[in-house]
Amino acid sequence: KSLLQEWSQAQGYGPPIYRTASDSGPDHDKCFEVAVAINGQECGRGSGHSKQTAAKAAAQTALDALGIE
Repeated sequence: KSLLQEWSQAQGYGPPIYRTASDSGPDHDKCFEVAVAINGQECGRGSGHSKQTAAKAAAQTALDALGIE
């Protein structure tokens, strides 16, 4: 997440915005889907059993899509 934030701010876009797109499953076994947007454009999605895990997955998807290592 920090690498994506550093890249985004270096490009002059400001910080990435993370939002929970959906959650499913019973309370004891939720699965969250998080979307990340930079400059108003969604650039990645990720899922996980916590919002934090899903946000990290979304950041990695965005980094991959943007070709950033």
